Amino acid sequence: MSEQTRRDVLRYAGLSVASGMGATTVTADDEPTTAGDSGGWSSIRGDAGNTGFAPNATGPASPVAVAWEYDHGGSFAVVDGTVYLAADDGRVHAIDATGGSLEWETAITTADRAKRVEVMGPPAVAHDTVYVTTRGRDPDLTALDAATGDRRWQASDLGYETNRAPVVANDLVFVVADKVLYALDAHDGERRWHFEPEPMPVGDGRTRGDAFQRESVAVADGTVFAASNNRLFALDAETGAERWRDGVDDWRSNTFSSHPVAAGGVVAVVKSDAVTIYDAETGTERSTVPSHSLAVLGDDRVYAVTDQEGDRTIVAGYDPEAGNRVWQPSDRAGSPASTAVGGRSVYVGLESSGVAAFGRTDGNREWHVDVDATPRQLAVVGDTVYAGGDALFAIRTEGEREGGGGHGDDEEASAGDENETTSDVESRSTDGTDDTPGFTAGASVAGGALVLEWLRRRAADE
Repeated sequence: MSEQTRRDVLRYAGLSVASGMGATTVTADDEPTTAGDSGGWSSIRGDAGNTGFAPNATGPASPVAVAWEYDHGGSFAVVDGTVYLAADDGRVHAIDATGGSLEWETAITTADRAKRVEVMGPPAVAHDTVYVTTRGRDPDLTALDAATGDRRWQASDLGYETNRAPVVANDLVFVVADKVLYALDAHDGERRWHFEPEPMPVGDGRTRGDAFQRESVAVADGTVFAASNNRLFALDAETGAERWRDGVDDWRSNTFSSHPVAAGGVVAVVKSDAVTIYDAETGTERSTVPSHSLAVLGDDRVYAVTDQEGDRTIVAGYDPEAGNRVWQPSDRAGSPASTAVGGRSVYVGLESSGVAAFGRTDGNREWHVDVDATPRQLAVVGDTVYAGGDALFAIRTEGEREGGGGHGDDEEASAGDENETTSDVESRSTDGTDDTPGFTAGASVAGGALVLEWLRRRAADE
């Protein structure tokens, strides 16, 4: 299959699915407010606001099973029928979301292309581009073509330390490097602005440094929210100008200790061992939640990990205005390791190596499935829950399972080359027709499959 034909397949597949589903249409220049609006999970926490909330995703219905397993772990994003994995082998892998087969993999090299470097943190996907950071004395922010894995650009002069997760909103990529927040042009990597917190006063005319944390920022409604050890900053996303800030009462004993989460006119962050919810425009504190671990910001609740009796912890939902608990699981499932929320269910990755779903309305357990790893990241896209830990799993309604999910290492074939790629590895069903991305089943997907089949057969004849 030629690269042009492959791009035609991807383009027409997206058009046929979008037109049949009757859902919102999102272009490359749109800024989704939640993960579900884009039909994907574009970063580790779903979207630029870090919400972990996909209101348009249905998730699987009971009974469920692991549809496929991919034998590399790491953090990931899911966009347009492809899972982009910052894998534990230091490379970026693109995996077919339907069947779990490898589409391409790329090893990142330094700017002079002389040395391979390892991917450091989770990817962010936008503008048909995958953005990743890398390890090393001079870590890079690298932009890869989402269809091929080829390098588009690389910013290699940002400093020694980067944060774990780039965030993309509209035409900018936000990343913390050497404890400075940079905004880079998403299309060519050019610096647009940077912001470095000034030292904070500590009394008697003295000051101390208060640099940004190595956590992802949050972007919503034209504002970037970034936390240092002792302050939360709200900055204009286009210019970097400061809009407001908040600080702790006692810098010696209190800190900000989580990534900010923003959507729907509020921003939440862990401040002094409690989740604090602010008015995003003014910085006024609205409420607090008695939890030191913020998980998800939904349209009607804040979900946080809460201590119960003894060593037990659960994920609970709180009213963002009053701060009181309004939801919790009906039974104990185990200690939570990760959380994602869809349109009808709350999904919890468990330390005991499983994933459980609970109803958003009543908290009743809907299903539980064991996986052979602790799920450190969850994503819900369409009718599928993806779970990442030491391996990557796709969980679907039983009967919708796909084969061909495994992938073994081929170090000799790929090590040492500049941006090595393996492309056009396709997953096909047993009757010879092509699989379609994991959206809700129905007439719209069937129509999309016919378009895909025609295009791919045409490609095979070329």
